[in-house]
Amino acid sequence: MRTMTLTGVCILAAAAASCGDADEGRSGLESVIRDSAGVTIVENERPAPETRLGWRIAEAPTLSIGAFEGDPAYELYQVMDAARLPDGRIVVANAGSGELRVFDASGTHLASWGGRGEGPGEFGDFAAPWSVGPWPGDSIAASDPFARRASIFDAHGVHGRTFVLGDPNYRFIGVLPNGKILLGTMASFVAGTMGTGMVRGELEYAVAAADGDLHTALGAYPDQERYIIDDDRGMRPYAQAFHHSAIARVWGDLIVIGSNDLYEIRAYSTDGELARIVRREHDVRSPTQADLDHHLAERYADNTEEERAEALAALEDMPLLEAFPAFGRVLTDSRGYLWVEDYQLPGEPAPAWTVFDPEGRVQGPMDPPSDLSLFEIGEDYVLGRVSDDIGVERVQLWSLERSDP
Repeated sequence: MRTMTLTGVCILAAAAASCGDADEGRSGLESVIRDSAGVTIVENERPAPETRLGWRIAEAPTLSIGAFEGDPAYELYQVMDAARLPDGRIVVANAGSGELRVFDASGTHLASWGGRGEGPGEFGDFAAPWSVGPWPGDSIAASDPFARRASIFDAHGVHGRTFVLGDPNYRFIGVLPNGKILLGTMASFVAGTMGTGMVRGELEYAVAAADGDLHTALGAYPDQERYIIDDDRGMRPYAQAFHHSAIARVWGDLIVIGSNDLYEIRAYSTDGELARIVRREHDVRSPTQADLDHHLAERYADNTEEERAEALAALEDMPLLEAFPAFGRVLTDSRGYLWVEDYQLPGEPAPAWTVFDPEGRVQGPMDPPSDLSLFEIGEDYVLGRVSDDIGVERVQLWSLERSDP
């Protein structure tokens, strides 16, 4: 097992004393901050596994939306995203019906916007609406990635406009404070690959104007690894069991782009210049054949015996990667803090999330509810989706109490 190490010395060009004060508030966690050719580099100590940040998430949700049967408005299916509006309403991107479903602060259904179709304010047949979130002013944006478009609604659900993204492969990711938008290409395996083997393509990112016209190209970055089987049945791509992932997220007035190969978060300005690098100590672990066998057995456990045997035979030669991903998902909260999920290692408990302040200094780990897929982190809440054993989906709001260092 290899471990990256820090020097343990805090260097801050502007005021060294302020760094020491911040570290005391973080129970001795150390951050090394330095400048390299105009790029701020933050090297962070890894928090001890048993420690936790002094913030608290409630033991039970304050709001749970969703039902197994009854009023169809509460029967959620393929929830892709959710957002809380300033007045307390919850907007749910329910891709199963192609709608934005709106609920009040008590969980009562108020309205459904959109629907299936190709008309203004409507959504396509697959994974749409994909995302929902605030748009400058009091409007709301919802994306339809496979139709290459995003729709804007006012706070009352009136459709204002739909814009089509300029490139046929781009999808909508997020809105920047200056009103520009972050776009990224859709994931795909490498076209033209011949023969069976592992491939890794690239995703491209760009900043666009509010109408979708490209403004600044941000370059290409590694996508996930895929195992391609090319035989007499044709070409079939499979995600590698422990594949790495591309990362793209708006972080204040910066844009996080990269992958989780290393524990390194790279943030760029909207003109594409690298502005900040945030690193954290990380234990590098390599997957074993036993890890892969266990993963595949679980992946196909619900298939028929014949389907399972066929899949396992096809994937028996899937290569192992050199290392597990360094982390999982990345989110930002309403205060500009960065939340980075630990990678879910085989056989390990639900991962914690490491919280970094807006400058990139580690604050400590947090434990959101283990079965909650996080969508949004607000000033005093976290919002996400849960699914029970029979697949019933619910959108839940949990109270968050912050105790500032």
